[in-house]
Amino acid sequence: MNRKQRKEELLKYIENIRDREGYAVVDVSLERETLYDPLGIKGQKDLNADIYGYIEAQTNVIPANVPLRIRFHGDIPTAEQEEIRRIMHRHYTMKSFDISWDLFANLRKMLLLALFGAAMIAVYLYFAITSENAFMTEILSIVGSFSLWEAADALLLERPNLRRESRNNEQSLNQRIEFVGADA
Repeated sequence: MNRKQRKEELLKYIENIRDREGYAVVDVSLERETLYDPLGIKGQKDLNADIYGYIEAQTNVIPANVPLRIRFHGDIPTAEQEEIRRIMHRHYTMKSFDISWDLFANLRKMLLLALFGAAMIAVYLYFAITSENAFMTEILSIVGSFSLWEAADALLLERPNLRRESRNNEQSLNQRIEFVGADA
């Protein structure tokens, strides 16, 4: 299968799961025994990680600009439905904080490595012109080059991945959550 065929298949998949309103719909079967994470306590109660994993696996290929509609199938009382919505919103809010901190750490790493690398290259150039110690200047060159390379890696590889993760999480944070009875 070539690239064009895979792209057409992906577009067909996305169109098949979209509803009339343009939402990508993911249907999730809920069972009371597996609904909540058994380690959560009342104030920190969370849904079972398998539920989040299933939703993320189903929505991973859906572009971030396509809104999501998650339909839970099962007999869930109305009060508990609101609790599930609140828990999911908290989950994705906490995940957005984590991604934001990762973006900040990435920026700080990138800037510090770029500054350090530029300083090492400047010291290398100074010693390359004024000193006869070729071994020391080569070490400075390697350290400076490596630092600049790592700064470029943080900017060109890590940062786009973090931004994509942030957009995908924003999509999940804004998803519409609905409940359908077990007989539907």
